[in-house]
Amino acid sequence: MRNDAFFYSEESKISAHLYLPDGLDTARKYPAVILCHGFAGIKEALVPPYAEGFSKNGFIVLAFDYRGFGDSEGIRGSLIPDNQVTDIRNAITFMSSLGNVDPGRIGLWGSSFGGANAVKAAALDRRVKAVVAQLTFADGERVVAGGLKPEEKAKLLATLQKVWTRAVTANKNMMMSLDQILTDADSKAFFAKITAEHPEINVKIPFQFVRYSMECKPAEYAKLLKCPLFVLGAENDIVNPPAESKALYDAANEPKELYMVKGATHYEVYSGAKFDEAFAQELFWFRRYL
Repeated sequence: MRNDAFFYSEESKISAHLYLPDGLDTARKYPAVILCHGFAGIKEALVPPYAEGFSKNGFIVLAFDYRGFGDSEGIRGSLIPDNQVTDIRNAITFMSSLGNVDPGRIGLWGSSFGGANAVKAAALDRRVKAVVAQLTFADGERVVAGGLKPEEKAKLLATLQKVWTRAVTANKNMMMSLDQILTDADSKAFFAKITAEHPEINVKIPFQFVRYSMECKPAEYAKLLKCPLFVLGAENDIVNPPAESKALYDAANEPKELYMVKGATHYEVYSGAKFDEAFAQELFWFRRYL
């Protein structure tokens, strides 16, 4: 059962979908999972199969649009990871307020950039009791600039500094289309397809997002986690290479687990047999720790 819902995050109204287990017992408290989607995502794309799967297995599930995306309020396309982490923490507060949710059994599920956000949110917020981070990274600078020559990296950093200075001194942000921001062939092909199905995804993103990405170091927050972490990677992922999943896993405290989906690319995990394989492992983790 899916219901429309909303909550507020720093005065922005956040649009959400609340998925309830079949035959909800109003006298019972249920464990809950909050879905944290990835780069430029919306609640109607990619996450519904996870939401439906978890809710059918006895979890109350929340999928929501970060501020500035989908049906939520906020500056369009303003993709600031720290703001998204705040949105996640406010989603935890919202879920804790619901009568059928057990506030002591709330978990975070995050995919790609959402996985990085979920790890940071859980490190900052002890209300999170379990995390699943799939297809994500450990060090944003390594992912963005690790393959660049020294002169190429220096040029990128100089451009980012120039863009940052212009934003601060003249209130002018350099905006980029998704196709300009994305660099790998898998992401370009995927977003061409998904924006055809969901045109509202096709917004412009501040170029400063590249700087925010490079500054994002989920492994540093994984060291601070006080709850179980399940890391799922894809063997043939060129967006966030499998070595990033391993590095994130290595940084975390016990209990933790690393699972690699063999033969899968980044986007193949969202559907078909690879989705079934990944989801089964993630469901087992939440059943075990929530």
